[in-house]
Amino acid sequence: MALKLAIASILGYNKNMIYTIGYAGADINRFVQILQDKQIDILIDVRSIPKSKYFCQFDNTSLSKTLMNVKIKYQNWSYEFGAKQYRLDFYADGIFDYEKFAKSQQFLKGVEKIKDLVNQNKNICLMCAEIDPIICHRAILIGKELFARGLELEHIIAKRNGETLLENQKDFEKRLMFTTKINNLSEAYRKQNKKNRLQTNLIISWSVKFKVNHIV
Repeated sequence: MALKLAIASILGYNKNMIYTIGYAGADINRFVQILQDKQIDILIDVRSIPKSKYFCQFDNTSLSKTLMNVKIKYQNWSYEFGAKQYRLDFYADGIFDYEKFAKSQQFLKGVEKIKDLVNQNKNICLMCAEIDPIICHRAILIGKELFARGLELEHIIAKRNGETLLENQKDFEKRLMFTTKINNLSEAYRKQNKKNRLQTNLIISWSVKFKVNHIV
């Protein structure tokens, strides 16, 4: 089964839709243009550490100023939605457990804040680093929980070759089950959660050993 992503026009928008995007596939000008085409009101940064060594224009301070110039608000929700948290009870066998965190008061507070913004007709976009949402908690954690509560999501996939794809959460879940080779959706999410976090831990361990800044 070949990966099928609906190639949709980046023009136009849906005020009832929550968008997500990973910045690593676009330079700052293209990134801003995508947000403007979608008429985004608020960009919500879901990185635990809103900094980047290799994409410095996406540091929180720089990005906030850039977006302010085009009348898009920038907010960082690392407390509510960040995939690195300090509480040990959010971890199982050394891996950040998305299911545990999704039941926490701080995450649920974030969900309520999202609902309030949608009810205010704010057009919002969640931002993290990874190009493909399948390796990012914006879909595996946040998208999963928002979609389960009846909210619509569409992932903007800005590829480095200049192509822009759109994938809604329903199609994403189909791809997730195909990728993990698990027909049970909950189990597919768990497997991908573990895979993503293990890969992150390996990157962090390698970075510490060789004194490399792993923040993307």
